Amino acid sequence: MALAHELHRTPRINSANNPVWMDALRILLGLFLFIKGLLFLEHTTDVFYIFSSSQDVLSAGKAHFLTSMVHIVGGLMIAFGMLTRLALLCQIPILIGALLIVNPQQGGISLGNAELVLSLTVTALLLFFMVKGPGRYSIDNKVLRQRQPEEEQAD
Repeated sequence: MALAHELHRTPRINSANNPVWMDALRILLGLFLFIKGLLFLEHTTDVFYIFSSSQDVLSAGKAHFLTSMVHIVGGLMIAFGMLTRLALLCQIPILIGALLIVNPQQGGISLGNAELVLSLTVTALLLFFMVKGPGRYSIDNKVLRQRQPEEEQAD
């Protein structure tokens, strides 16, 4: 009977099995987005110039503030691994906007445009961690994930 019980139970594969280097990469990505959000707040006039070319000033201010806050809060959430997939999902529209609107205006679409390459890399990392999950050293894994019940005693 115990053999039949073992055959029907398959081991769950989750992000806690990810290698440690993936956790380090996730933490670096989160810190990068956090710093990028702080830089958005610091360079207000440049961001207003980019946003105001297609919007009025009031909505440009809202977009600037929203972009900064999503990067700051989401970057910290990604770095700590707290609700990681939600934080990654919130970052994706901003980076797609950067890829489609901001980067072509600044330097054109070429591999010589460092901001475009950086945006593509960050977007690829966001999609990668959406699939792979937060990893072993994350709040998601340590606190929020329900533990499997201990081996039940056979009757």
